[in-house]
Amino acid sequence: MSPEDLTGFIYKSHAAALQLAQIPTRERDSLLLELAEAIKKHKNAILEANTLDLEASRDMAVPELVLEWLKLTPERLNHALECLRQLSGLPDPLTLHVGINGYQRIPLGVVAFVYEGFPQLSLIAAGMCLKVGNTIILKGGNEGTYTQEAIAAIAKDVLLSRGFPEACMTSVPKGVALKELIVQEKYLRLVIPYGRPSFVQQVSKQATVSALPIAMGNCYLYLSASGNLEFAKEIILNSRKGEPDAVNAIEKVVVHQSWLDRGLGEWIVRLKKQGLVVRGCSGTTTYFRQFLEESHSDETDKPSQALIDKAIEHEDVWGQSYLDETIAIKVVQDTEEAIAWINQYSSGHADVLLTDSLSERDRFVSRINSSTIFVNAHSRFSRCAKVGENGNVKIALGMSSLKTRGASRYPGMIDIYALTTTKQVLTSSWPL
Repeated sequence: MSPEDLTGFIYKSHAAALQLAQIPTRERDSLLLELAEAIKKHKNAILEANTLDLEASRDMAVPELVLEWLKLTPERLNHALECLRQLSGLPDPLTLHVGINGYQRIPLGVVAFVYEGFPQLSLIAAGMCLKVGNTIILKGGNEGTYTQEAIAAIAKDVLLSRGFPEACMTSVPKGVALKELIVQEKYLRLVIPYGRPSFVQQVSKQATVSALPIAMGNCYLYLSASGNLEFAKEIILNSRKGEPDAVNAIEKVVVHQSWLDRGLGEWIVRLKKQGLVVRGCSGTTTYFRQFLEESHSDETDKPSQALIDKAIEHEDVWGQSYLDETIAIKVVQDTEEAIAWINQYSSGHADVLLTDSLSERDRFVSRINSSTIFVNAHSRFSRCAKVGENGNVKIALGMSSLKTRGASRYPGMIDIYALTTTKQVLTSSWPL
C-alpha cells in the first residue's frame, strides 16, 4: 500500500469518527451488545482461526510468552464479551458543562491499537472506542493474523447491518508496516501500544502521533519495618494472577533491613516453594546464603543449592520487567532509600507500600512518582471489576505511568474517559 493509499485508508476512519460522534449513545450501546452476541455466535470460527495462528506461529519461532498471550481460550473470549456487555451499561462519558464558560468532553477521533498477541484485547479496545465515539484501527502482530481477520469480518457485518460506517472498526491491510501507520499525523489521533516492554518502547519512540503506552510488570512493593511478611507474600502472589497478563505483577520487593533479623530468610524459602525464582542485590544474596548454612547445619538436611539464586550484577535489571516467575529483593536502610530506589527503577504505573505508620504512608504517597499507589492493599489488575460500595463497574484496557492523559477517572488507568478529550466552550457576555 502506497503512503497515499494508507492516508486514504485512515481518512475513511476519520470520516467515520465524525459520523459516529453524532450517533446517540443508546445506539452505540446497542451496537456493543449486538457485537458481543455476534462474536458469541461465531465463537467456534474465531477459535479455529486462533488455532491456525498458533500453529503458524510455532513455525515462525514466536517467543513462548507471546504464544501464551496469543492463545484464545473460551474463557478469555467470554471475558472480553462480558466487558462489551458491561461497557454498554456504563454512563455516557461525553458530557457538556454549560454556563458562560464551560467545556465538553468529546471523542478523540481515530485510535490505533497495536499489539502483540492478545486477540481478545482487540475486542475490548474496540468496545471502549465505540462507546465514546472513537473509531479504531487494529494492528496486531503477524502471529495473530487469522484471528484478527476473523474478528474484523464479524464486526464489519454487525456495523453494516446496523447502518454504522464500516470504517468504525478496521484492521490494517496486509503489507502495511507498523512504522508506516504510527506516523500518520494528519488523521490518526492516538496510538496505544501493548505487548513486551521492548515493543511498547519502540512504538512510543517511533510514533509521531500521541502515544499512550500500556505498562506491564516491574511493579515494586516496599515492606517497611512495620509491615507484615505474610501479607507481603499474599500481595506478591495475588498480583501475578492477572490472566493472561499480570499487569500489576509485583516483580521487585524493597525490604527494610530490620527484616534480616525477623524472618526474611524463611520468607524467601516460602516464596520459592510457591514456584518463584528469587534474585536479589548482593546484600540479599549474601544474607540468604548465610541463612541457609546456619539453619541447615546438618548436611543431610541441607537444601538444594538451587535455592541460592544468582545476585543481580547490573543495576539496569531493576528497571526492566521480567514477565515470568522471577522476583528480585533489595534490602535498604530506611524509607528514604526505598523511595529513591523505587522512583529510579519502577515502571511507575503501580507500586505498593506495607506499613502501620501514618507518617510513613504520607511521606511515601507524596514522594513516589507512580500513577497508582496501593497502601496495605492488593494490587491485582482486572479489566472488568466492581469498584466502591455501590458496585460501579470499571472497565480498563490497561495501566500507564502517564498520569495526565485525557480525563480518566482513575489516574494511570486506561478507561473510557482516558479515550476522550475536552473542548472548551467560551461564550461572550456581550451582544455580538
